[in-house]
Amino acid sequence: MNEILNKGLTLHKAGKLEEAKLIYEKLLKKDSNNFELLNLIGVVSLQLKKYDEAIVLIKKAININSKHHALYNNLGAVYKELQQYDEAIKNFKTAIELSPNYAEAYNNLGIIFKKLKQYNESYNFYIKSIKLKPFYAEAYNNLGILYEEIKNFKDALVNFNKAIELNPNYVDAYKNRANLYSSNKEYLLAIEDYNKLKVLDPNKCSFYESHIFFNKNQICDWQDYEKNILKLRNDLKDNKDIFSTLRILFYIDSLEVIKNNINKFNNQEYDLDSSPKIKLKISKKEKIRVGYYSSDFREHAVSHRLINVLESHNRDNFEIIGFNFSKYRDDKMTQRIASACDKFFDTKKISDQDIISQSRNLEIDIAIDLNGKTADNRENIFIKRVAPIQINFLGYPGTVGNYMDYIVADNYAIPNESCKFYFEKIIYMPSCFLPHDGSKKNLINTNYGKKKFNLPESSFIYCCFNSAYKIDPTIFNCWMKILKKTKNTVLCLISTNDSCKNNLKMEAAKEKIDTNRIIFAPFVPREAIFERYDHCDLFLDTFPYGAHSTANEALTSGLPLLTISGESFQSRVSASLLNSLSMPELIKSNIQDYENYAVYLANYPDKLKEIRNKLFLSVKNSNTFNTKIYTKNLEKAYQQIYDNYHQNLAPENIYIN
Repeated sequence: MNEILNKGLTLHKAGKLEEAKLIYEKLLKKDSNNFELLNLIGVVSLQLKKYDEAIVLIKKAININSKHHALYNNLGAVYKELQQYDEAIKNFKTAIELSPNYAEAYNNLGIIFKKLKQYNESYNFYIKSIKLKPFYAEAYNNLGILYEEIKNFKDALVNFNKAIELNPNYVDAYKNRANLYSSNKEYLLAIEDYNKLKVLDPNKCSFYESHIFFNKNQICDWQDYEKNILKLRNDLKDNKDIFSTLRILFYIDSLEVIKNNINKFNNQEYDLDSSPKIKLKISKKEKIRVGYYSSDFREHAVSHRLINVLESHNRDNFEIIGFNFSKYRDDKMTQRIASACDKFFDTKKISDQDIISQSRNLEIDIAIDLNGKTADNRENIFIKRVAPIQINFLGYPGTVGNYMDYIVADNYAIPNESCKFYFEKIIYMPSCFLPHDGSKKNLINTNYGKKKFNLPESSFIYCCFNSAYKIDPTIFNCWMKILKKTKNTVLCLISTNDSCKNNLKMEAAKEKIDTNRIIFAPFVPREAIFERYDHCDLFLDTFPYGAHSTANEALTSGLPLLTISGESFQSRVSASLLNSLSMPELIKSNIQDYENYAVYLANYPDKLKEIRNKLFLSVKNSNTFNTKIYTKNLEKAYQQIYDNYHQNLAPENIYIN
């Protein structure tokens, strides 16, 4: 029997779960009261996500041997996966009562309390685990995850390093360290770790290559770019891999591919297809209770876009409630948003389930997710439903999943023929869907002058102040052609890391462009960015992920912006703004027309002046930048979907006139 059992254990360790399970079950038939075999089959069931089966098996093992600490630890692990945290905690603590020096149970308690956002308790359990088992790599790794979540990146790195020191082949620790490097813009170090992971975990080689690709693009390292982008597109087309739901937007313009990728991601992470559709019923109220949920209630583009809407809401008809789960310290913008809400809750340290319960107890009628699939989202609360009506708005440029009822857009951002590629029904705003923050009129002239922005006094200045990761070789090559075809012109980009600057200058040199014509604008405080736009002549947008908030700021400043309008949402935001301002001449459908028009405007200053004058009048007279009108239209949409819900009507596209 030992020989057969060892074979099962070897298969189990190798990840061949079904084969191991067959061996364990065969042995169990000969020894039906063997609690160790019951436990092993239960653990395999846990790993196969057959949670109900795992509970039955491990409980049966406990009935046979109620004094074995590991059984309670494994049962707790099942409840942890089911997010039944009270039951999980109870079982982990029972394991510790039976074996007070059981480091694994302390580590598991640390995981639970981290999930519950009870960080001090989580920290104490991890430390206890490490004291009991000083060479416990997993506990160091988990402590690193805890530190990263509370934005203590220095100590996070220390603990990931320690975990790798203790276990040089520790895949999860390398992953976590690579992600930490990437999020802190240490892209070369991230690439080094992902290359190591390709060796340690060859079955996921393609996955790590996609991360290497992303990190290289963050520093505009385009070696093998065409080969990598072709592989990415083919893998997505053939359903081979799931790519990051946000990062895919930097490279792919196909709505069908984007939707398929999100569908695969959601089903892998949340198993939405097999989950029952949750329906909430809340009685009709005198005021519609709207909840805004975000991790970006701070100095962030989303908050700058939203703040005037919050301050303009009609309090006779709406009650506005904010749920802040930002992991950063509160700042002046946080305080301003809190003041703009009737109620404002700091939910950064409470669990998803607590946010859900709080929202339902408050009887939120309409929940607005301002994150979508961006960083630090709390997507799970919307999957489990915080409100009967849920809207995807502002934070993520595209569809997120069938757990959202609506997405706020306009008929340019999402044309009627594109609706089939969205899980949500569309709220069609009458003008551009993107709200305006009104900052420019409140700014004091800082008199920086061109020199302070590192801009030449007498040149025609093309600019692009989008993040560097939105630049790809195709658009950069187009910009170099534009510089070749024009005289006394420069291209001004946002200042970034040295690796990125050096790579872009190297790419310019390859095209025989004087690298002095590529200028990197230094960081300036927000009150100066509008003045910087005043010194530029033409904004050149990126593709397929174009300017969004940046486009709003540029156009508000009176700076013409030239864009390529594609198929995807993220490629049509700038064009949506221009369309609402009646500036179709600045919207192109292909890169050749974009290049030709950029050259034309530099060579014909009178035409550029005419466009500037037209833009100035459009901004002045259009409703696009009138926040009060925008908010009234948004409230019309809220009222209509609220009334439809109380008439038991299924969500449908809403058109606001």
